Amino acid sequence: MDLLDSKIVSILETDGRISITELAELLPLSISATRDRLRKLEETAIDRFTIRMNADAIGRPIEALIDVRIGQELSIEYLDDQLAMMPAITNAMHLTGRFDLELRVATRDVAELDDLLTALKGTIGAEETNTRLILRTIEGFPRSPSLEP
Repeated sequence: MDLLDSKIVSILETDGRISITELAELLPLSISATRDRLRKLEETAIDRFTIRMNADAIGRPIEALIDVRIGQELSIEYLDDQLAMMPAITNAMHLTGRFDLELRVATRDVAELDDLLTALKGTIGAEETNTRLILRTIEGFPRSPSLEP
């Protein structure tokens, strides 16, 4: 991936629905060269095109990060399956360090957040949790890794 590919990805992150013609106009490339570059990026570097829902608009305005330390030995498959069945969890990562997981969640209200924490302790045996409310997400984030310095 070179800097031109990085620029294409950056544009697509801002507007994933941009047409090839509009994309080519923003680059020093022809439409066919832009199409070829995009096709190669889709084969090698772009995992998927997706949308991001506005949590407020869908009735889940309370967003939080929850660090979870598991107290018992569980299979990764069981743990992943249990997390997948909790619809308030929007992102889940296995970590190194003191906590085993970091979860990003979106709930309707604080009561649902409390219910989720109770479920984490009961269903997956969380021994310790640390919850931080998200006040706002900084414009331009999350973003993908870039070649640019």
